Amino acid sequence: MATPDNPIQHNAHWQAQRPELINAYGELTALIEANASSQDLLDAYLRMKRLSASVFQSLLLASIPDHGAAWVAVRQSVEQRMQEKYAGLLPEWALKVPYGSAVHKQLFCILIDRQGAPVPGDYLRIVTADAVHAERRVRELRELGLDVIAAKASGNDTYSLDSARVNLAVVPTIVVNTVRANKKITEEERKRLQAIAEEGR
Repeated sequence: MATPDNPIQHNAHWQAQRPELINAYGELTALIEANASSQDLLDAYLRMKRLSASVFQSLLLASIPDHGAAWVAVRQSVEQRMQEKYAGLLPEWALKVPYGSAVHKQLFCILIDRQGAPVPGDYLRIVTADAVHAERRVRELRELGLDVIAAKASGNDTYSLDSARVNLAVVPTIVVNTVRANKKITEEERKRLQAIAEEGR
């Protein structure tokens, strides 16, 4: 399996799987032309769909420009503001910056590379091979303070990002949500910590 930030491995996977993908499309086409049974058609379609999702994911990941430094800067700016506002007032676990997965970074890199231009939701779903809700991950980038603009174009969902600037006013909300999500603390402790976090709003 290619690692999230290894375009060479992703490209190698794309190249290696192309013949199998061609065969899968050919098999499905042949079955359609032969007026095969519904079950045979559906089985071939699902195989082709799963393979396509994986192979085209590799093709896209191999082509995503590396904006890792900008992504690190985004997260560091949020972390710094958290520390400025809450260090010594809240436990460290409450001051962890969320949404740091490889998928979040990959989506950020696509959006910042196409800065200011709408990116179709269908395109972003290729990143996750349709296995994870890509639009939800994009909305989480907005929750992180990035100005992700959702819009419609020809009836389809699109997302655009004008810059890597972060709206740090969202930091208290991030911290409140982190506190609320912790199921290991008592309700009394949750309310106490939440009250402290909300004071920063």
